[in-house]
Amino acid sequence: MQTGLKPLRAETGAAGMSRGGICSRIPDGSVAVCRRQGRLARGLCLLALLITAHPGETRAQDAGGPETEIFGEIELEGTGFFRDPQFVGQDRDSLSIAGKITFLAEWQDGDLALRFTPFARYDSADDRRSHWDVREAKLDYVTGPWSFTLGADTVFWGKTEVVHLVDIINQTDQVEDLDDEDRLGQPMLRVGYLSDVGEFSAFVMPFFRERTFAGVSGRLRTNPPVNTARPIFDTDAEEWTPSFAARYAGVMGDVDLGLSAFHGLGRDPAFFFDAATGDIQPFYERITQVGVDAQYTADAALWKAEAIWRGGQKNAIFREESFFAATGGLEYTLFGIAETNADLGLIAEYAWDQRGDEALTSFQNDLVLGTRLALNDESDTAILLTGGVDTTDGSTSLRLEADRRIDDDWTLGIEGQAFFGFDRSTPAGAFADDSFVRAKLTYFFGAD
Repeated sequence: MQTGLKPLRAETGAAGMSRGGICSRIPDGSVAVCRRQGRLARGLCLLALLITAHPGETRAQDAGGPETEIFGEIELEGTGFFRDPQFVGQDRDSLSIAGKITFLAEWQDGDLALRFTPFARYDSADDRRSHWDVREAKLDYVTGPWSFTLGADTVFWGKTEVVHLVDIINQTDQVEDLDDEDRLGQPMLRVGYLSDVGEFSAFVMPFFRERTFAGVSGRLRTNPPVNTARPIFDTDAEEWTPSFAARYAGVMGDVDLGLSAFHGLGRDPAFFFDAATGDIQPFYERITQVGVDAQYTADAALWKAEAIWRGGQKNAIFREESFFAATGGLEYTLFGIAETNADLGLIAEYAWDQRGDEALTSFQNDLVLGTRLALNDESDTAILLTGGVDTTDGSTSLRLEADRRIDDDWTLGIEGQAFFGFDRSTPAGAFADDSFVRAKLTYFFGAD
């Protein structure tokens, strides 16, 4: 059974703090000053500054100073569902607005960089989807073959398109979408070494991020909804339990290879049902995971695979179980179809989990087929259609994603997902009436 499918994948120059409030100098030399009048006034001042700033410009603040840049995006989103909600308290449809902005300062030709990327969303239906996060707040430094990162960052591991088994550094921001693409910023210290045979990286993560889940009024939730106010940890340090990871990534001829290891609180929680209160509580425990991911390139064909062994995690019936899981398949691209500029990609993948029906993931025995059309036109039009079938019970999920650029600053996106044959007596049956279509209008600012 499949519920979600991944798509085919102080003094800072531009804005700084002064003793009198926020004082920001934009590239044309003008200055906007926000005195201390509360959060709303400061926020409106910053918004006005961003609108009037010259998009995409970078500059040295003074001789020897950093090159700075501000860029980001604002998104308007509307989601409509084809059926009335299944559970009491859920709203039928929703509207939301989200924004993300990046402040970047670089020194030494980019070898030293400071990057800060906050994100926020307001949703009309689900108060848990109205949230904010710091996706990045980090200092990067490169010297010779060595690289260092200190702060919050997002790190991606993996090769396959549908499910990334080895990707374990960041926690999933599940209220954003079911496609598993959005991640919470993870505090870390990363040390990397680039050699002739590939890159070796080590991670120390002192703080754990809990997964986000839809609330009572949100659609695409469990029944009852997960009570994020009552998480359970199997360690006395709770979210301050440190995690450790290491990874090798290299290229050997036509093969891209990744080897990884992780020890710490697992990002995928088990769930404890409290019969006294009727609550579903997320349960986070210390696990060990070893993974491998690989991609073989043969002209227009990409053969992809990921596999993990994980120990120390409870399964869907709350019993600790070590297990293997694997996913893999083929992506084949037909270039210039029908003598046009368009490319058509064909996707076939299979996901397997040794735990079967007791797995915490919906990808325990699923076949996924998909196609991606890239028109390669001036508007960068792209369409992705994927369908996943659980080979055990026949439940099926279809997902459509389409994007088109309106002009240099605006894009229009359409997403849709439909669920067929879901057994209402199972946890995934909570999505049985939640087939939806979603429209997104996004404005990008500050990027070249």
